[in-house]
Amino acid sequence: MLISFALQSVRARPRSWIVGLLAAGMAALLTVGFALVEAIHGGTRRSMIESGTGHLQVYHSGSAEPPQMVVGPGGPPELTPLADPTLEPLLLGVDGVQEVVPLEVGLGSVFRGNYLDDKLAAVRAVVREPPSSEREARLERLAGDLSRTLRRVARDASQRGEAFANDVDAQEDQRALETATSDPFWERFSREPLPALEFLENQVARQVGEGETLFLDYLGTDLPRFARAFPRFELVSGQMPPPGTRGLLLGQGAYEQHFKLPMAYRLDELRRERERGNTLAADERLRTLAERNVAEVPDLLGRLDVERAAALRDTLARLVGHPGELEVLLAEFLKLDDGNFEERYGLFYRELVPHLPLYRVHPGDTLMLKGVLERNAGVPVKVWGTFRFKGLGGDFSRANTTSLVDLLTVRHLAERPIRAQVEESRQLLTSFGMSGAPGQLSLDAFAPPSIEDVENAPEASGTQAPVLEKTKGPAQTFTPEELVADGILQAALVLKPGAEPERVAERIQQLAGERKLPLATAGWQEVGGFVSGVVGMLQVLLVVLSALLGFFVLLVSAGTLLLLARERVGEVGTLRAVGMQRRQVLVSLLLEGLFLGGGGSALGIGLGAALLVMGMGQGLPVHDESLQFFLGGPVLHPQLETWHMVVVGVGVMGVVLVSALVPAWRGSAVSPLVAMSRRED
Repeated sequence: MLISFALQSVRARPRSWIVGLLAAGMAALLTVGFALVEAIHGGTRRSMIESGTGHLQVYHSGSAEPPQMVVGPGGPPELTPLADPTLEPLLLGVDGVQEVVPLEVGLGSVFRGNYLDDKLAAVRAVVREPPSSEREARLERLAGDLSRTLRRVARDASQRGEAFANDVDAQEDQRALETATSDPFWERFSREPLPALEFLENQVARQVGEGETLFLDYLGTDLPRFARAFPRFELVSGQMPPPGTRGLLLGQGAYEQHFKLPMAYRLDELRRERERGNTLAADERLRTLAERNVAEVPDLLGRLDVERAAALRDTLARLVGHPGELEVLLAEFLKLDDGNFEERYGLFYRELVPHLPLYRVHPGDTLMLKGVLERNAGVPVKVWGTFRFKGLGGDFSRANTTSLVDLLTVRHLAERPIRAQVEESRQLLTSFGMSGAPGQLSLDAFAPPSIEDVENAPEASGTQAPVLEKTKGPAQTFTPEELVADGILQAALVLKPGAEPERVAERIQQLAGERKLPLATAGWQEVGGFVSGVVGMLQVLLVVLSALLGFFVLLVSAGTLLLLARERVGEVGTLRAVGMQRRQVLVSLLLEGLFLGGGGSALGIGLGAALLVMGMGQGLPVHDESLQFFLGGPVLHPQLETWHMVVVGVGVMGVVLVSALVPAWRGSAVSPLVAMSRRED
């Protein structure tokens, strides 16, 4: 009876439908919002898992904090190595584990010299070759090119020197350039090239610029196993290093950003901005990029040898339609606007790039990789190629700017002693009559020495002094045993299809308890760093939005229902007079609010679902490459789950029901006599 009465009351009062429409709007917005946030959460989860994080990570339970896949300002966390070599087969034996990939996250640096440094290095490499007629011809050709480059440097320096004529350092630099461009210097160069090169490297090269230090995010791992475990891995150039070989695979984004010709990199950036709808005419930043290319023409020409410069001049004369000096022709070609950009961008790569040094590093070259603190001389490592993760954003997404390097190189970069080094140090300590293991030394060992009686000190074992050999650096190859012999800091676990990470983590903890292993596990959100933080912020934002919407609907609905309750005072009095109890009146008014909230939430959920299916059924295209990693690829696919609809429906109905409490209470509290008297009035 109360239900039918409440339904009739709702149908008879169209103004109460306002509450239902508010509930419908709130439900529709929350339905779409839940689906979008869940899709972003799922997309980021897939991106993290498939770009090296894995479904789970294991690390030493004695570590102060869990591992991180994204290095923050404080650097990577301090992790205790897992030294048990039998750990990998034990983890592979856990039900649900498909691959175990050892990892170590870090930040390295590479020094990139100026263009004169590159030319001097090329000449020095030829000088060191065995004598031959071919070597002499190449050296003569490179020396002529180097002489022309130095004359260009001297011309630019003379223009700058007018402003610093009284500066002592500027005068010394000017004298060094005058010496380097004189005929006697080049006559001496032909007889004794190495001393001349040393003079140029120390006194002249620094006048072109000091170069710069490039920072590389890297992931230390077993490279072949990593490529096998993560199917999105794609080799872009070069080749994979053979198993058991040290090497570096540069992320394609890092390769483009740090090692590509700056002029070409800026042209690529201009094209990306134009594809987003920006124009040179309207965007001052784009015009500045184009102007920087023109300003850096002399720097580019300084990198070219005679043959390349001649070929580039002929090509530019053909493209612009008239002959001229190379610098003038190239500057004219690079004067861009919205009308000629696409044509000249294509011509640049088709016609000019074959004559330009597009990249400063190529597969097969060796880089001197240093730790971020640069406390050591660095570790030489061969660049085997470049790679990217397919479908996880463009070349400049977070995943594709991280490089891969072998674990042995990473250990040397981190200056963490390997077992062989510890053993060598122990032998040296013993030969000097010192006791204790190298790892037991502390800062107390560096305190000021104290005088002690050494008459009874034990003599050093052996009569020969230790022989100290020159450090040769890490070997180029290693065995599988050496890869794990010195421990790993963390390992990514790739699970079999259908395996639940929570269940696998429970099995690993059970194994650790049975075998007394110091193992701990972490999911992708724990190791994701700021990436996980972005997703968490979106979830918090959805909760805040839901609370604000709920508060708005609560206030408006309460005001509307309270106004309707005042208008129905006489009706309530009549119902009370014919025998309806106050409790029944309260329940009937609450049922009206419940029906309005339920009908509105059902309508809103239906509208939200229709919008998701009809408007976003094929997914939302994501054109910004920087967002594609967070959204799981170039297309975002919102998915409406059953629990989304249940949570939204219950939440909206709860808000409307709460908003109906005060009007229902006040309406049912009016006495029949007062209500009847107001109706008569």
